Amino acid sequence: MASKHTKSFKDSMSMASDLIHDFVCSPCHEDKLNTEAKYFCGDCSKYFCDKCLTFHSKLFKQHVVLGRKDVDKWVGQGDALISCDFHPGKVIELLCEDHAEMCCHLCVSLNHRMCRTISLISDLAKDVYKMADFKQLPSKVAKITTSLNQVREVRKKNQDSLKTSGKFMLTKIKDLRKSLNQLLDKLEKRTVKQMDSVLADLDVTLQKDIDSCTLIHDQ
Repeated sequence: MASKHTKSFKDSMSMASDLIHDFVCSPCHEDKLNTEAKYFCGDCSKYFCDKCLTFHSKLFKQHVVLGRKDVDKWVGQGDALISCDFHPGKVIELLCEDHAEMCCHLCVSLNHRMCRTISLISDLAKDVYKMADFKQLPSKVAKITTSLNQVREVRKKNQDSLKTSGKFMLTKIKDLRKSLNQLLDKLEKRTVKQMDSVLADLDVTLQKDIDSCTLIHDQ
């Protein structure tokens, strides 16, 4: 494996706002900002937003800058490519289709020399913005996002309903416990009263026997 893509993705997400752009302004990215790039400088191999391009143009007036209309020429260029974690300074530019891994040139030399299909990512991504599937991607993502939002709202309502039901059941349990306590209290009082009555009757009978024994003894 050539790069820890999961870690790179998490790191990039931690810097992102609510929007995730196809190309992020390079100077803004260095300042931990997430700004959409609208221009690409082939001489600098960097992306720029409107604000950063103004400063760039003052310093490098001879550099060729490409706009969004030439975005298909941006693909596979610039510093937006992922750097190889195993070979610092090397950029992930190749795809080993045998292992389904993205690699740098050094990775290919060391680990993929026997692989049959090694392709440039830039060649694979060529004209990707003109493909029908890619053009349909925003609408598909929008539909999925809408569906996710609907599911989330339904789940929130279910969650609120669950909390309400839980509170209702808790009230019922407490009421049942109160009723049971009242019944047990009544049963306890009735049982104690009956027991006192039985004990009193037995005590009277025993006392009569004692008195009879005493009288017979005295006689």
